[in-house]
Amino acid sequence: MIYDKPRDISFGLFPHRNGKKRRKKGKQNIDKALALKVVAFFLMLYAGATVSFMIPLRPTYSESEKRNLKEFPEFSYEAILSGNYFDDISTWFSDTFPFREQLTRLNTSVKKLSGFDSIAIHGDVDSGDEIPDAPLDVPVTEEHTEPQVTAPQTTAPITTQPSETQKADEPKPDIKTQSLGAILVAGNSAYEYYNFSSKLAPEFISCVNSIKGVAGNKSNVYSMLIPTSMDITLHDSIRKDINSSDQKKALDYFNSSFKNVSVVSGVYDTQIAHRNEYTYFRTDHHWTALGAYYGYEDFCRTKGITPVPVNDYQTTSFDGFLGSFYSSSGQSSALEKTPDTVVAYLPRNNVECTVTESDGNQFKWEVISDVTDYAPNLKYLTFIGGDQALVTIKNNDIQEETSCLVIKESYGNAFVPFLIPHYKNIYVIDPRHYKGTLSDFTTNTQVDDIIFLANISTTRNEIYIDAMKGFIK
Repeated sequence: MIYDKPRDISFGLFPHRNGKKRRKKGKQNIDKALALKVVAFFLMLYAGATVSFMIPLRPTYSESEKRNLKEFPEFSYEAILSGNYFDDISTWFSDTFPFREQLTRLNTSVKKLSGFDSIAIHGDVDSGDEIPDAPLDVPVTEEHTEPQVTAPQTTAPITTQPSETQKADEPKPDIKTQSLGAILVAGNSAYEYYNFSSKLAPEFISCVNSIKGVAGNKSNVYSMLIPTSMDITLHDSIRKDINSSDQKKALDYFNSSFKNVSVVSGVYDTQIAHRNEYTYFRTDHHWTALGAYYGYEDFCRTKGITPVPVNDYQTTSFDGFLGSFYSSSGQSSALEKTPDTVVAYLPRNNVECTVTESDGNQFKWEVISDVTDYAPNLKYLTFIGGDQALVTIKNNDIQEETSCLVIKESYGNAFVPFLIPHYKNIYVIDPRHYKGTLSDFTTNTQVDDIIFLANISTTRNEIYIDAMKGFIK
């Protein structure tokens, strides 16, 4: 038999030779693919490094977080010697990374596609310090000074009881936002981690203890520390595995360490009792007006006055609120699909409200503003115009010259309107924006009661504590 061309009979006679050839060729293809991946990786790394050092590409403002980003630190020999200069450069470098907004949104989308969006952590979780069992002994002076910490008292430890319930052309306001720490997104709700700071706690306590002496001992002083939603509305089955400091124990520690003030106690237990109600926002770190009302009842109980029944108020509401948690989570789709509703209780009295900004500019405002047309992240500004240097509310239905000063952070905004039936004049000061001092204010203004109100996260917030130090003197 004659063949037109030779036949390849190696496969039948020598199968091992053909297999070696194919394996060798396959290995060569794998090596090429791996080499291409390595080259692509280093090219991407080089491109990212190149982009990261392009100063013009670095953003200065975060639209999603509504805050100015870290500025490049000013050079000084003191900063060099202390090491703060290079730490600040590192913070600036990471905070102003080019395309941070787009990368954050991409990260959120990837988590969603990966199925990790039901439980997600945003930000770095810092472990809290151990909370002391005994109160802190801080000397009380007439003027605010740095605390002198003594050894803890040998008193019986403060115990906490676990909950047995389950949770199912208008003037422009001085808009300020709070930079949050790490947050947890669980389902369609978010929660802020709280880490107790043994370094900042004595400074915070010293500030509160100095209020009465600095005010001239003429006023009754009340303190209200408010828990955040992490320890109230987060389901116990999830909360038990979360690395966040015990807020009940921390509140007991702070309240037992306060001196010369009437502590509004029971706030934690009251919020726990109402944990199945809409007392905290899901997309924002604040309590709702309903949660603030329950805190108002606690204050009335401590002061010995009768609260106005909640059903006596008319309400107004504003839908579509997407607050600080939504921004800090990289605009979580789970939060976006179920925005909050801001409900406000309208004043029952004839009132006048005046806002004084940090620069002294004054304008009339409403205790409860119509924020229907405000951006989704600004709906909480319905309460007393947001965080202002000074807000003055006058109740024209009261003849007696009773007065109250509220020293607060943003949790106080939803609380203040409930005080109107009890005082002719209410003064509201946010130490972060007010330029004067407490002693000057109380020298020139009659104040019967002083209420210090803050959420527990402010006890580890160095910016707020420094603002208190500058004000309470």
